Amino acid sequence: MTALRLAAMAALTAVAVIAALLAADVRAWPAALEHGDAVYAIAPGRARWTPATNLGGLSEDMLGTAADVAARRALQGYRGVADDPQHVNSALPLGTQLVGAIDELSGPASSTDPLMASQARTLLGILTFAEAAVGGGATPGETAVADFTDAVRIDPGDTAAKFDLELLLRLAAQSRQPRRSKLAKGSGRTGRGASGSASGSGF
Repeated sequence: MTALRLAAMAALTAVAVIAALLAADVRAWPAALEHGDAVYAIAPGRARWTPATNLGGLSEDMLGTAADVAARRALQGYRGVADDPQHVNSALPLGTQLVGAIDELSGPASSTDPLMASQARTLLGILTFAEAAVGGGATPGETAVADFTDAVRIDPGDTAAKFDLELLLRLAAQSRQPRRSKLAKGSGRTGRGASGSASGSGF
């Protein structure tokens, strides 16, 4: 009996310790998210949202914070690319950062939360447009239009997605219109060719 009582007491003690550690982990999450958001507002690239925990990812699974953290990291990845014109407007290292940001946005873009999914698809459309335009992939507008359209479908109130979609469709329509030569029109009026144009004028 004494041995059984000692074993029971040991088991209860272990349970109590685990419960205390788990409670500490659960309390750490709101503080970590709040601190990470505060850092992000000042220095986006330095923000971290995952606390040091005693029991690994158990508290994260219980609270369901994985999606929230993934959305924040995806936005952080987007900012890392969007704030650096070298990655968006140049053919220089497109690889890791841009592709990584696109991959990180893919998860939130499939979220059951319409606001999160719509925002992620809008940002995904911007980055996929940049990737195709710089990398020479498929027609740049096709994938971006699909992303923006999906964003509006998921959340009809997403004004940013509506604006980007309308802008991209207008640009696509303009690109399909035949171009007229301003030089030819100018030559007809003045009787001068290109060599006779006023200094500083062009096409």
